[in-house]
Amino acid sequence: MWLPEYPVLSLLLLLLLPAPVPARALGPSAQDVSLSVDWLTRYGYLPPPHPAQAQLQSPEQLRDAIKIMQRFAGLKETGLMDEDTLATMKKPRCSLPDVLGVAGLVRRRRYALTGSFWKKKQLFWRVQSFPQGSALSQDTVRSLMYYALAAWGTEVGMTFKEAEPGVGMEPELLIDFARAYHKDSYPFDGPGGTLAHAFFPGDHPISGDTHFDDDEVWTFGASDGSGTDLFAVAVHEFGHALGLAHSSAPDSIMRPFYQGPAGDPLKYRLPHDDREGIQQLYGKGPNHPYPKPTRKPLVPPPQSPGQPPESPSVPVPDRCSGNFDAIANIRGEVFFFKGPWFWRLQPSGQLVSSRPAKLHRFWEGLPENVVTVNAAYSRPSDGRILLFSGDQFWVFQDRELEAGSPKLVTEMGLPPKETVDAVFSWPQNGKTYLIRGEQYWRYDEAVHSPDPGYPKSLSLWEGAPSAPDDVTIGNRGDTYFFKGTKYWRFAPGSVVAEPGSPSHMGPDWLDCPASAPDPPAPRPKSPRVPEPGNCQCEINQAGSSSRRLPGFLFFSSLLSLLLGTVIWS
Repeated sequence: MWLPEYPVLSLLLLLLLPAPVPARALGPSAQDVSLSVDWLTRYGYLPPPHPAQAQLQSPEQLRDAIKIMQRFAGLKETGLMDEDTLATMKKPRCSLPDVLGVAGLVRRRRYALTGSFWKKKQLFWRVQSFPQGSALSQDTVRSLMYYALAAWGTEVGMTFKEAEPGVGMEPELLIDFARAYHKDSYPFDGPGGTLAHAFFPGDHPISGDTHFDDDEVWTFGASDGSGTDLFAVAVHEFGHALGLAHSSAPDSIMRPFYQGPAGDPLKYRLPHDDREGIQQLYGKGPNHPYPKPTRKPLVPPPQSPGQPPESPSVPVPDRCSGNFDAIANIRGEVFFFKGPWFWRLQPSGQLVSSRPAKLHRFWEGLPENVVTVNAAYSRPSDGRILLFSGDQFWVFQDRELEAGSPKLVTEMGLPPKETVDAVFSWPQNGKTYLIRGEQYWRYDEAVHSPDPGYPKSLSLWEGAPSAPDDVTIGNRGDTYFFKGTKYWRFAPGSVVAEPGSPSHMGPDWLDCPASAPDPPAPRPKSPRVPEPGNCQCEINQAGSSSRRLPGFLFFSSLLSLLLGTVIWS
């Protein structure tokens, strides 16, 4: 539900905006605040609006909800949608609420420092379903689960026993490998996206359960780096199932991003930060040598894992070769589209996965015959996401297709049958630019109408490539043109490419090996300014920094804001 439908929202937004600040330090936009109120509702800090009323919560309730969120995130409790609060809300996170439990039921909370915990030192577990697209045998999977749980148990004196199938007792920890929708309202997104999720200890029947995405290629002991190491992900997820949240410590297994194999399960020991965390919940284990494992030593499977289920016969494209069909900043993440695949770059500058995700598994309702996205952007007026292919575009709210799609590009001012090469919304004037070849059209989002007098020459952007693959706006307002394997950076408000452009995309954006450096481009002879009369704010001059990394890479990851469940991407 998007809150601008409610007439009282505008008053509440004004009350929640921070007080006036000095020039050049702009507060959040009404759109940011609107989306943030929706965020607070979605994750349980605010109750949903009553369907029969147009009245939202009072300003006092909203301020209280913001303060609770800020306290939970370790922020200064201002009760306002300030810059730090908005930045935290835009961080990648789990889709389950923080305050509400599964299916909207309120879960009893224990408020332990690092999460809830089990009140017993012996837990039972069972693997209910096994991966279908992996070369790992069922015995190997069960052994990896055993050793991953033992890594935590030996630090706190807990024991984990595998429950035999058919026995009357129900284990506390149930383990499943599932794909797409799997009856917990948090569907997986295919290969390359979310790897797994686990539910914290609690009173709901699903508490402590762990689900792995069966579209991933799960491996153990793979020497070529292919697939995803099941043991490493299992150790991480079981930390959540025992009550730990994410950690920002550099060597922690509880960091929110997959870090590759964790080593030999028989010799593995938790890093210091994770030992301290689990011992805060359950106390220290007895000071004696670790118990000897009761299972046979693990031997990696001899054959390489096959492709995941339903994988196409064509090989997965190489992200490091560039030449993307579309590149878009969607709510702080950068999406790189190539054919029926895409990669995601998080605000921290880390890829969700080196493997791409499937286009149609993520964008629900996109017709199967649409196998290429030519351009994409997030509409600033309402946060809707537009995907362009051919002379049509589809409108999504989050990942769900809206009624009325597809629409023709003629609605945005382009000639009939025209294809969009690139699209972006420029924050300096709020206009949306649609590029085709060496020309561009401009669309006014405020009045939902194309501007007259277009197309115009793309030469306005001095130093930009003609017919770019796409253009996107960074989280700091920089403009980036992409073509082939290179990108051109324009500082906020500038229409002159930064000195040093173009740069190689692979090492700066996609975790690819560095290429041979290009000779520096000559510095522009004279400054350029945007179109006269179109910018409604002060134009910032190009920065003097010599760094070429995109603005996304300057963002650091925060502790994950999760209580009901945690997803490791």
